[in-house]
Amino acid sequence: MEKLIFEIDGEHMFMFIGAMTLVVLLFIVLVVVISNLKIKTYRDVFENIQADSQEKSYEITTLQSELETVKIKNAQYEQELEQFSQTKDKLTNTEETLVSLRNRHIELEKLESQTKVKFENIHSMYEKLLKEYKDIKENFELLSEKNTKLRINNARLLIKLEREESLSPSVNKYSTNNKKES
Repeated sequence: MEKLIFEIDGEHMFMFIGAMTLVVLLFIVLVVVISNLKIKTYRDVFENIQADSQEKSYEITTLQSELETVKIKNAQYEQELEQFSQTKDKLTNTEETLVSLRNRHIELEKLESQTKVKFENIHSMYEKLLKEYKDIKENFELLSEKNTKLRINNARLLIKLEREESLSPSVNKYSTNNKKES
């Protein structure tokens, strides 16, 4: 090899071609090294991006599952809110009904009070009328009894009067005869 280097040293053209070849070779090596470095850098970047992509993909998957969980919870909360709203409406209606019933109850109590007063008045009038009826009935019975006695008495007097009248014409004849004779 020394011989080859010595021969090449002697010739400038070979030297120049050798130097050019060396420069081209160094340039190719430099390009290969730079390319290798770029490839390594791009590979590292790609691996980092791929790792980031996997991490982000995992995060996206996690976030999507959390989003689904939140959506489910949101749907449950909306349903509970709807039930609460319905319960609130029922409560409002019940309160309105209760107020209405209380007012009706107050009106009915007033009506009951008035009816009690009327009933007591009517009852006292009934008691008075019943007492008057009993008094009138007693008076009627007494008057009926008295009337019966008076009728019996009148009937007796009529019978007596009729007897006397029937006896009276004969007495009248006798008295007229006595008057004629005198």
